[in-house]
Amino acid sequence: MAYTSKQVANEFLELAKRDGRQLTPMQLQKLVYFAYGWYLAITGERLIDERVEAWQWGPVIPSLYSAFREYGSDPIDDVPGELYFDGAKIKVRKFPLVSDDPGRDTIARNVIRRVWEIYGKYSASQLSGMTHEPNSPWSRQE
Repeated sequence: MAYTSKQVANEFLELAKRDGRQLTPMQLQKLVYFAYGWYLAITGERLIDERVEAWQWGPVIPSLYSAFREYGSDPIDDVPGELYFDGAKIKVRKFPLVSDDPGRDTIARNVIRRVWEIYGKYSASQLSGMTHEPNSPWSRQE
């Protein structure tokens, strides 16, 4: 069972917060995309349960785009969640990276952390450029 893009995005946002950094929506899109590719290469399974589309500036996960569209090119200042009523109050539920398989969750977190270590230092335009490299999966979209 794959995760949602918001679950994976939250992991990156928490890593950025831990490191005193912020991410723009485009950076987050590309990091989630790289994690998706790494996870697929390592496990043979999909990391996220959503389609990735080829847009002008590279791969985009539409639901993730919608979740952060209000930020434009500004840094994201909060981890996404959803409102719910617990019987007494309205609360915000974050999207943690958990499934019914703790071993799978560990592998997913390790992949996400490694992608963060390697790609987290790059700007949105640098990450977008990487997705446009010749023979990259995005460049092969027709």
